[in-house]
Amino acid sequence: MVGEHEGPWCKARAVADGLSRASGDVLVVADADVWSPGWETAVDQVQAGVAWAMPHGPVRRLTHAATQDVLDGHDPHVGMDLTQRPYEGWPGGGMVVLRRETYEEAPLDPRFVGWSGEDESWAHALRALAGEGWRGSAPLWHLWHPPQERMSRRWGSAAARALAFRYARARSPERMSALLDEARQTA
Repeated sequence: MVGEHEGPWCKARAVADGLSRASGDVLVVADADVWSPGWETAVDQVQAGVAWAMPHGPVRRLTHAATQDVLDGHDPHVGMDLTQRPYEGWPGGGMVVLRRETYEEAPLDPRFVGWSGEDESWAHALRALAGEGWRGSAPLWHLWHPPQERMSRRWGSAAARALAFRYARARSPERMSALLDEARQTA
């Protein structure tokens, strides 16, 4: 299911929209601008009992021309032009596979509006409430698009940064549950 919503970008709202129509017990939560060939292995890991899984290690950000090649039907591959050197993806970002019940216990926070903070904060929530996830080594191909307006390369807004710092400090299950309860009240 593809999740959408009106207004400023909010990953949590887009995922909630998609989940409202999804019927499976195992979910693949993927940003619309990425692909990883390791997704089936991550699904297998969750079905075998891990709490959550990320199929990818290195993120490969494609150039505009390489993205057009992919959109024209070519499979992404090593050797395609990249905008920067490959790097290890953020935990909680790109593509995450988990059981629906795990998502319901540790959902994305809709208070993250715009870009930044939501992925790493989600990983903090997943770790605190469900334990460490499994991580694969498949590449994650990131399609080129103009960057979203943001205050720096790292942070989209002061509000996102402040909320992400709260997630980083809420390491116990009790503190994380309380933080997520705040989020549920604003949803």
